[in-house]
Amino acid sequence: MRTLAWSTEPRPASSRWLVGGALGVVLIVAAACSSGGATSATSSTVAGGSCNPSSGSAAVTVASVGSLGEALVNASGRTLYHFTLDTSGNSACTGTCASIWTPLTVPTGTTHILAGTGVSSGDLGTITRSDGSHQVTFKGMPLYTYTGDTKAGVATGQGSGGTWFVITTSAQSVATGTSSPTTTTKSSGGYGY
Repeated sequence: MRTLAWSTEPRPASSRWLVGGALGVVLIVAAACSSGGATSATSSTVAGGSCNPSSGSAAVTVASVGSLGEALVNASGRTLYHFTLDTSGNSACTGTCASIWTPLTVPTGTTHILAGTGVSSGDLGTITRSDGSHQVTFKGMPLYTYTGDTKAGVATGQGSGGTWFVITTSAQSVATGTSSPTTTTKSSGGYGY
């Protein structure tokens, strides 16, 4: 059995600076990644806690969402919704509405939204909201998450107020309101909260 011992000989100062500098960079990157990017009470950055600081990209992908099947989700797996009162290129959900139905946003200057599995990059874009933030769109529809969804893979906001719908990958998209919601519809104030 071999015993390892620490060397008692002093190391050159340049080696200590290199090791210290490298550790400092690792700690800074780790802190930035763990913060999940820029977020606020009324916006959710699509990066969702993953860290790729040089890309300036965000992700929208497809995943299984309860009984609804395959639907759009953000990088954290949170279900994405469409508000039927929105018009192409314009969000009608502001103020209190946006604090419950969180706009999916990207940092200013983001030039690329990463299309994950099942999503075409040509279907993704952004609009500028009235507060100046940049909201991600799918086929021109602004995307939102719902604060009532407590984890990935659930869609408790489906059909809320008759205006909020999950964007499924089925031929008859529930997002357009052309087919019946598959969950109980909640009604109140047009914003579904």
